[in-house]
Amino acid sequence: MALQVGMVVETEFLRLVLRQLVRRMAGVELVGEAVSLAEVLALPGGDALIADVALCAADPAGFAALCRLYPGRIVLIGDGDSVARPGLSIPAGVIQVPMGTANGGRDLSMLANRLQESLRPLAARARPAQASEPVIPVLRRAGRVRRPELILIAASTGGPEALQELFGALQPPICPIVIALHIPAEHCGGLARHLGASTGHVVVVGEVGPLPSRGVVLLQGGMDHLVVARDDGLWLRRAPAAASVFHPNGDILLGSGAVLDRAVVGVILTGMGNDGCAGAIALAACGYPVLAQTPGSCAVPGMPAAAIAAGVVREVASLSGIADRLNAWFALPIPESSLAG
Repeated sequence: MALQVGMVVETEFLRLVLRQLVRRMAGVELVGEAVSLAEVLALPGGDALIADVALCAADPAGFAALCRLYPGRIVLIGDGDSVARPGLSIPAGVIQVPMGTANGGRDLSMLANRLQESLRPLAARARPAQASEPVIPVLRRAGRVRRPELILIAASTGGPEALQELFGALQPPICPIVIALHIPAEHCGGLARHLGASTGHVVVVGEVGPLPSRGVVLLQGGMDHLVVARDDGLWLRRAPAAASVFHPNGDILLGSGAVLDRAVVGVILTGMGNDGCAGAIALAACGYPVLAQTPGSCAVPGMPAAAIAAGVVREVASLSGIADRLNAWFALPIPESSLAG
């Protein structure tokens, strides 16, 4: 089985170079490309990740999260004869591939040789998946829960009714709640108004730009979004459309939360298929809690059942039980670090 490699590189030239190099390597398959760390979770699952050190140096917290998701399987590319960057901590397991010389220039033939040498041992460790037994990653379980700074919800069939019941039992949120619901774009405005009127919460249709500091944001149907961190807070950003037929895509939304340096909570509600499962795996791998609706209470149990089967759900509960858990977490004290300055 070929080593499946993803790539996160900002510049088109370097992406083109790496794309050609990887495609020429025997036993290596390029499975996806991203232009920011937040978009990596939208890539198909892979055995390794090639990353541009310039992007990682600009987002050290995001890089640390990627290192947890790809332990010992990140190939870090940098100009010059060193990959090191001021302020960027590079774990011992990260494979460093300088692609140039001491004067900062690039030597593409040198890059090709070094890249091939770095991928060879990873390819040797790659094992074929057994068709009869799906591979479930070993994940670090969520630790002590912090006061939530962002809640991400994925839902599909039966979602409008489930959201109404959930928010009807939920106290005023202390942070943004962003929902990826598989719904046509033309129905989003009406559903947001209905949820607001029936539950008393402020519910808006999400647009590219800053997220409100608290309240409920329903993503626009037909398109995918990431949550990204900026100096002035959390923002929504358009994401490249996923290969999935579902837009907004729950995996992209939840996956984007895994690379944030925030206290993130994932919630998987009723729905057909397994959207949200990959995002839940990413959140759990970074220690963030995931809650799932009890399958027996779902209109269609596929989505929460998939996340539960993957072993990444911290708690399975009814809609009122999920609301109770979130209400309890809302009451947690604000971390001292948030009060400083």
